[in-house]
Amino acid sequence: MKRFLYLFLFVSFVWTTGNAQHEAHYTHFMYTKQLINPAYVGSSGMPSFLGLYRKQWIGFNGAPESQLLSFNTPFFDPRVGFGVAVSRQVTGDFEEFFGNLSYSYDMINQDDLNLRFGIMGTLKHVGLTIDGQNSVIRNPSDPVVGFIGGDDFSKIGGNVGAGLYLNIKDAYIGVSVPNILSRQLGSDVSQRPADEQPHFYGMAGAIIPVPESQFSIYPNVLFKYTENAPFSLDINLSAIYNNVFTFGASYRYGEVNGDSIDFLARYQISPAFGLGVAYDLPISDIRDYNSGSIEFMMSYNLGGSKNPDMTNPRFYF
Repeated sequence: MKRFLYLFLFVSFVWTTGNAQHEAHYTHFMYTKQLINPAYVGSSGMPSFLGLYRKQWIGFNGAPESQLLSFNTPFFDPRVGFGVAVSRQVTGDFEEFFGNLSYSYDMINQDDLNLRFGIMGTLKHVGLTIDGQNSVIRNPSDPVVGFIGGDDFSKIGGNVGAGLYLNIKDAYIGVSVPNILSRQLGSDVSQRPADEQPHFYGMAGAIIPVPESQFSIYPNVLFKYTENAPFSLDINLSAIYNNVFTFGASYRYGEVNGDSIDFLARYQISPAFGLGVAYDLPISDIRDYNSGSIEFMMSYNLGGSKNPDMTNPRFYF
């Protein structure tokens, strides 16, 4: 097994090279692990749905907008996990739609220690629609843009990814590369088309009970890096009250999306159903041109009717 782990880590670092950051970024990153780490699927021990909507940089014309729907579950055996996710992202005239399938296997499977390895396959469609209303084409034959004469552009491609996800009692650590293969996004007529490059993700979090109280501290960290592009770092500190209400704040550092201070809250209405909301307050120069970003999240656990143990940290992981 050691040879297997060393090989995975080597491949992860070697393939994490590129020219630009391209993948979606969510304030509720502690709940959207499936999107970037296939090893997460099935780790909670129950079938779970997640829906999320994000509107970024409100008031900014053509700003990014995202929708995400995912499902993951143990698959016949508690050691095996399966997941599916679909997502749509729109930025101005650019639209991206993708779907992926994930599989994970728990290589240790102990009460307080689990190490899952996961793989995923992704099919992605990217398109650029020139409608003449929101687009200004200064040079219709620009070879870098990748289209000539204002024609629409569309492309479909696939990719593969892998990840590791470790549960140690009340904590988790994960590393992943959701898109291992470099892939051309732009048109073949371009002299230098846009490329989708591998991204390396690192994540960690824990639930720390406060003695003699109904509170727990819930810190989370997400790190994203790709070569030749600025890294992104999210640091979140939340509190969980009575295993029902979660609230907290994050600091995001990232030269691509800009620094921000983020606030989020989540209410577990029942063991089955939860709602969350987040608001990002930009603190970089872009703050003068928008009213911040907002996210809405909904989760549903099919095992909720059986009253799962909400005091178990994996209910939140």
